Formats: sequence, structure tokens, C-alpha cells
Amino acid sequence: MIQNGLSDFRYESQKVAAYVRDVKSKEIVYAYKSDGSRVPLRGQHLYDVEHIGGLWRVQDVFPYEIEKVRGKDFVIGQKLPRIERTLFDFYAAYSVGENCYGKYISGNADYIVAKYITNRGIYSAYGKTIEDARAYLGIKMYDEYQNVIHAAINSEKQK
Repeated sequence: MIQNGLSDFRYESQKVAAYVRDVKSKEIVYAYKSDGSRVPLRGQHLYDVEHIGGLWRVQDVFPYEIEKVRGKDFVIGQKLPRIERTLFDFYAAYSVGENCYGKYISGNADYIVAKYITNRGIYSAYGKTIEDARAYLGIKMYDEYQNVIHAAINSEKQK
């Protein structure tokens, strides 16, 4: 399984072949760690390393759960103490980046994620501000439920 989007290999079979070749090499092949140290590749598990930029690199453990919102990866943080008429919940969110040693999050919550739970599932959207997140989620909810909204509005007209 290719874990890192920056991998030199497009297919797992390519990675496996290179890994086996380098582990069996007469010369010691090293894998580099994010702290600048290096370890012999032979002692590393295939799925703990990636070949990036011509070197084997040990991937750092990413201890957070990633949530995809509108196609972007986030780590959702604490719920913000805000109650609105929309009944949306707002959360601090950290964008997920990736370098040659794996995934990481920025030091600060740089986005807001708005969520709304329905019997059809959880809807969410993000923005730089609460207003942006609310607007994007409102548009998404309207797109999903426009037939229900129009039926309710028109039923009031008919009465």
C-alpha cells in the first residue's frame, strides 16, 4: 500500500520490488527519519517506509483521525461554544499536510468546520471563519433539501 502521496512509486508492486532489491543488497541501504538520523532499511517494515526523492524514508506515526470535508483532509478539534438558529455545530479544525515523512497537522486550528446531523447522515462544510463555514453548509443543505423546502413553501401558498 502506498501511504504517502509523494512516493516515487505509483504502484505497490514497484515499491515491493525496490524494497526487496534494497534489503537484499550487499551494501547497507539506509532509511532516513524526520529527526535527521538514519537506520538500516533491512530492519524496517515495508509499510513503515516510503521511497521519496530517491531515498527511503521512515514514515512518522500520525496519531489523529482524519475527516474529509468537501474533499479536504482535517483533524477535527474541540467544539466551539456557539449556538445559532441553524442548529449547526462548529468545531476548530486543523488542516492536514504531507511531507516526505508522512502526514502532519499545523500548530494552530486554521479552519472552522460546521456540522449538522440528520437522519440521512452528517453534513459538514469548512471555512476560514464561522460565517464561511455556516454559509457553505447552508448552501449544501439547500442543495440537498431544496425539493422539501419548495414543497413546504408552496403548501403554505395553497392554503
